[in-house]
Amino acid sequence: MPFLASLWMGLLVVFLFLAITAAFFDYFPSDVFIANRIQGIDVAGFGGFVDFVNALGVAWVYVPVTVALAVALIARNAWLEGGLMLGTFLARYVNTWVKDAVDRPRPSPDLIDVRATPGGFAFPSGHTVGTAVLFGLLFFVMPALVPSRPLRWLLQAGCLLLVAAAGPARVYIGVHWPSDVLGGYVLALLFLFPAFAAVLALPSRGKPR
Repeated sequence: MPFLASLWMGLLVVFLFLAITAAFFDYFPSDVFIANRIQGIDVAGFGGFVDFVNALGVAWVYVPVTVALAVALIARNAWLEGGLMLGTFLARYVNTWVKDAVDRPRPSPDLIDVRATPGGFAFPSGHTVGTAVLFGLLFFVMPALVPSRPLRWLLQAGCLLLVAAAGPARVYIGVHWPSDVLGGYVLALLFLFPAFAAVLALPSRGKPR
């Protein structure tokens, strides 16, 4: 627990640094280079996968999915896990507040290929925060939902894939800079670490099954 607390404080410092810097700079020096490389990916089916990942961050998708997972956990007497699942909505709220405070504009079509025009500001990426928190927590509470170890491992691998793809998917369509999604991942970890610690503190959790 002391290690997690120290790591959490370190991540908070990193996030504050990114947020303050993003408030003064519309993009970081490496953002354009990395964004062009991500947008240059030419693999069959990649565009469709990106569309799927981006759809997971839309409210009419993630709200019912989150509620359904919370209900399923509570139905299996995993009350803490179900409560934490509903608590992921708080990450979305904090993300919106930070966006308004930082006031960073979206990427310019003069610099990269902008394939969508969502409203709001850029830093941090809300889709990245929401997807990383939701599926990161789902990865960790999966034992309370799926007794079968092989199936659980398969689903957990899927969770990790979605978390890893959430940020690049936003850069691929040109609605965020890489530094926006980096901020999103760090903010997601700031929510996930306390959730992980709470689940590990349960006597029946953290043991091999």
